[in-house]
Amino acid sequence: MTLVRSSSRPNWSEVSLSALRHNFRAVQCHVGASVTICAVVKCDAYGHGAEACALALEQEGASWFGVTSVDEGVALRDAGIRSRILVLVGVFRGEEEDALRYDLTPTVHRIEDVEAIARAAARIGRRTPVRVHLKLDTGMARLGLPLSRLEDFAERFKLATQVELEGIFSHLASAEVLDASDAELQQQRFADALRTLSAHGLQPPLRHLANSSATLGRPTTWYNFVRPGMAIYGYELPLVHRDGSVVAGHYPLGLRPAMSWKTCVLSLRDVPAGQALGYNGGYVAPAAARVAVIAAGYGDGLYRRLSPGGYILLRGQRAPMLGRISMDLTIVDVTHIPAAAIDDEVVLLGRDGNEQITAVDHACWSGTIPYEILCNLSERVVRRHVE
Repeated sequence: MTLVRSSSRPNWSEVSLSALRHNFRAVQCHVGASVTICAVVKCDAYGHGAEACALALEQEGASWFGVTSVDEGVALRDAGIRSRILVLVGVFRGEEEDALRYDLTPTVHRIEDVEAIARAAARIGRRTPVRVHLKLDTGMARLGLPLSRLEDFAERFKLATQVELEGIFSHLASAEVLDASDAELQQQRFADALRTLSAHGLQPPLRHLANSSATLGRPTTWYNFVRPGMAIYGYELPLVHRDGSVVAGHYPLGLRPAMSWKTCVLSLRDVPAGQALGYNGGYVAPAAARVAVIAAGYGDGLYRRLSPGGYILLRGQRAPMLGRISMDLTIVDVTHIPAAAIDDEVVLLGRDGNEQITAVDHACWSGTIPYEILCNLSERVVRRHVE
């Protein structure tokens, strides 16, 4: 396929809104109608463009969204999102009034968070209680109320009449490891915490533990609310045992990666055997070759560690990256694709004919995780949202 040039640099991503909707429906069917999906759209919807993705998901029936911070929630409200928005990390000091004015749902980790929200509600004259979600530290030791402080929190929380405990949640450290003992222990601690709160007269109606991996493979963590992120964007990461082997009997949901990433061929040249390519002569051609330069580099989010070992798609075939990836450019070997031409479309992520490259492939080639691959796409990669 030949690229039709525009006035902008030919490096863009295409986000399929129909794939997003399909993935949302597949996850909802999987967990059942009694379980609410909180679609996580933090970090600009994992690089997919939060506002456009959230609008498409809301039209599909998403009634909750998860964001990292107040500013991410405000951006969704400004884009017209009316569904509930949970601020997963919590409200930073001084942002409490903005969170309330934009009808965001704060996460709290300490009784001091509750008291700050109560004071903000009083300052703006709010007449109805502010609904909050309490995050517990059940073993990840990152964020969340320590369980040793739960009883004191419960007693003091009842004094804050301007605040209502709508939800309680925690985060599993090893959700993708099906027989991980730490995940089982975290689930037990969470269940114990629910009983402790109930003994103190607090019974939050929304309870949630499940991220994407737990949503796909741990039904006992669903309760009535799940928080899928990568699954919404089409990535069904394999569930594994502690020894790394893939769990047998796991049936895929047929999720579709929503994002493709494309660029084009800028130049073609024939190089002789022994020719050094790229910075510091990081690759020396062992034989005569034909190479292409494409308009993508680490400034766009293409990991330098992808070369050697990474591939692109050109005219339906895989072509290996050569030499060191530059900020704006990458060299690929197209010797085996004689029809390759300047302006040809290049697929970095996505499908071309019978071949496909995903964020999981990029992660394997560069020694990271697919989450980082998607979130690492820079702002200069134009997002085009298509049906």
